[in-house]
Amino acid sequence: MRIHTFHLRYWLHVAALIVSFGFISFSNAAAKSDNKPVFVADQASDDVQLVANWVVKSRDNHGMPFVILDKKQTKIFTFDADGQILGIARALLGMTEGDYDQEGIGNKSLAQIPPKLRITPAGRYIARLGKNGHGGLYLWVDYDANLAIHPVLNVPGQRRFERIASPDPKEHRISWGCINVPGTYFETIICPLFKRSKGIVYILPETKSAKDFFGITPDYLVTK
Repeated sequence: MRIHTFHLRYWLHVAALIVSFGFISFSNAAAKSDNKPVFVADQASDDVQLVANWVVKSRDNHGMPFVILDKKQTKIFTFDADGQILGIARALLGMTEGDYDQEGIGNKSLAQIPPKLRITPAGRYIARLGKNGHGGLYLWVDYDANLAIHPVLNVPGQRRFERIASPDPKEHRISWGCINVPGTYFETIICPLFKRSKGIVYILPETKSAKDFFGITPDYLVTK
């Protein structure tokens, strides 16, 4: 296996990009590897690396592109079907911590959902691009529960564009449950990838370990 090395100057430029724009694209830089996802140092938590390693080695994605959402770090990672990382972005999530939403939450209007129920639920979801109620594109994670990944919305009084630029994960907890990402990230990375195929979205838990939640066996633990 051969992995390309990049100069320090390049990685400093990458760091500047995520600070300035809230996302990194690897469309031209990802190195091909043998059955192993490749990450930028310090961008992926241990849980993200564990789940990505498990997905690629066990082929849990069944040849489809996949996304991993790290709720603790409020970052989203997008991979092609071979497990090559295409981009990392900051994300806005449900304002309340938790891993399970209330049954029937998708039948409620936003005004009927109190703050304590504004949760981004953990899980493994089959995701597809589709229209929202206004004709725009969303990546529907769970259509019945009204859970989607979409470009950050300008909601009066919520400072969402300011929040998504912040490096503080606490600033990113503001939505009713949907995952808001930078518009350019959605348009240039997520949309082209999921227009060709449905895919998998893995939303990592924040109240228990990813290993226990997804039932990952020791065979897939990442060694350092």
